[in-house]
Amino acid sequence: MEEELFLPVLSHFENENFWTASGGRMRYRVDPVKGEGDTPPALAAQVWEGPWRLQDSTVEEAKSFPMTEAGLDQLRAWALAWQETINARPPRSLAQTIQARDARRAEQEAGSKEE
Repeated sequence: MEEELFLPVLSHFENENFWTASGGRMRYRVDPVKGEGDTPPALAAQVWEGPWRLQDSTVEEAKSFPMTEAGLDQLRAWALAWQETINARPPRSLAQTIQARDARRAEQEAGSKEE
């Protein structure tokens, strides 16, 4: 069975809109990055395991793709691979997900105190 993963059309990102969505327990966010000088515009993507929002989760991978149709296809393939990987894991209990969220919040709080 071929998995589906919806991504907006390229013009969505060219117009400086971000995108966030999920596929099962896999969550992802895509942000457009303006090109400057010799650096072409890009799509910056992050993936994490849900159920929590990005700020309460640990990013498993962040990757950049060209802001082109080919780059969008690469991003889709990358996200689908992550979707398969994350959704193949044994589900975590509610207590485990709360513990992971609270640990991430504690990391962020400790980091903000060091600044």
